[in-house]
Amino acid sequence: MEPKQQRSRQTLTRLLDAAEALLDENGLDAATVPAIAERAGVSVGVVYRRFRNKDELLRAVYERFFQRALQSNRTAMLSSATLDLPFRKLARAVVQGIVRGQRMRRNLLVALRRYAETHRDPAFRREAADLNREGAVALTHLLLRFRDEIHHPDPEKAIHFALLTIGAVLYAVLQEDGDATHGLTPPENLEHELTRMFFTYLGISDEDDDEDAASEAIAIQPSGEHPNA
Repeated sequence: MEPKQQRSRQTLTRLLDAAEALLDENGLDAATVPAIAERAGVSVGVVYRRFRNKDELLRAVYERFFQRALQSNRTAMLSSATLDLPFRKLARAVVQGIVRGQRMRRNLLVALRRYAETHRDPAFRREAADLNREGAVALTHLLLRFRDEIHHPDPEKAIHFALLTIGAVLYAVLQEDGDATHGLTPPENLEHELTRMFFTYLGISDEDDDEDAASEAIAIQPSGEHPNA
């Protein structure tokens, strides 16, 4: 329930912030109730007055993170729509934004996705998957404004599949452990390579305007699909 008092809202924020910080720094196993309470500067009893158990607290952290990411992406996409960028530059900025967002929040994403994928409640796993898909759907609609420049026979499915492929690659090279990636080391120019793959699949000509677009990457937060969503 939405807290009615300012102090109660602040306590809730501190608890969620503390749990998120522990997940980011030390992974899922580190986010215990005593550790979260200590990080937030409250007693363990305060935690249990707000949440019935640790799972309910972590679920709130998960939902807040991805809801914020989704809202941030919608804002970024609305802003990009008003810039009237050429399609190649916009698509390149989207891909670069996805890669950079995944890199910046890598540790937290690993912890949150491990939490969702190992959760016992199938309803929550479905909810988490739906939340992840919303980001890819929104990006697909943004890029579909340029369907006439896409030479794939089914532009909508092509964009969605290309975004899913980028998510799968990033999941493998940035979030999985070394055994799962078969020793694959991501190239230093990962953004450029994924952009080439994206353009090739959609049938977009890749002109030499990388440098112009490099500073215009859209700040896409990590909320897109990944292989196990």
